[in-house]
Amino acid sequence: MKGNVIGFDPDTNTGAISGHDGNRYDFATLDWHGQSRPRHGDIVDFQPDGQRATQIYLLEPEYVAASFGQFYFSPYGRISRSQLWLRWVLPYTGIVVVFRVFQAIAGKASTAGIAISIILGIFSLVAFWPSIAVQIKRIHDRNKSGWYILIYFIPAILFGISLLIWLGAVLLVAIDAGKDAAAAIGSLGALGVITILLGVVTLCIAIWFFVEFGCLRGTIGANRFGADPVRSR
Repeated sequence: MKGNVIGFDPDTNTGAISGHDGNRYDFATLDWHGQSRPRHGDIVDFQPDGQRATQIYLLEPEYVAASFGQFYFSPYGRISRSQLWLRWVLPYTGIVVVFRVFQAIAGKASTAGIAISIILGIFSLVAFWPSIAVQIKRIHDRNKSGWYILIYFIPAILFGISLLIWLGAVLLVAIDAGKDAAAAIGSLGALGVITILLGVVTLCIAIWFFVEFGCLRGTIGANRFGADPVRSR
């Protein structure tokens, strides 16, 4: 019979399993045949003996840490919160900050400053796909489809396009009509409202993404996208 570990007490070396038949079964480590200690959510196969579970085997696949290429370029599998922050967010942010500091020291208008801007532009292009692949794997860790990434990118792209159109239209109105910036903005109120609304929506989605996929624990145990990456820690 299959079931899920409800809990395990290491002090008494006993635990409980919720069988897929709807009943609860107690067990001791003597009956456990997994390589790791029983944890809440473990999917197991066991032999029921009254209200006791015997011959318990862990069915969850073992998590295999992603290689460099798989981590940064493959959208398949799962990664934990610590992997997201320590292997992607912090290194990426650190690289950008270092280059910005050097640029500030050299001066943005200097030859070195311009060269750094070009390097940062190339770096952003190169890092675009890895940023998506890493985020998709974190979405998978929450047992959600990787297509959720579009929920963030589509409003963000629409906001960027709308903002550029609005700013361009304001500039043209100001030049052609001889108006100042305030009058130009007022004459394009509808487009400005749309842009603001898109900005608010993008911000709200960004906050949700940060909490949901940057702060919350992934699925305990295996899910449809693979083994639990936290189990390897």
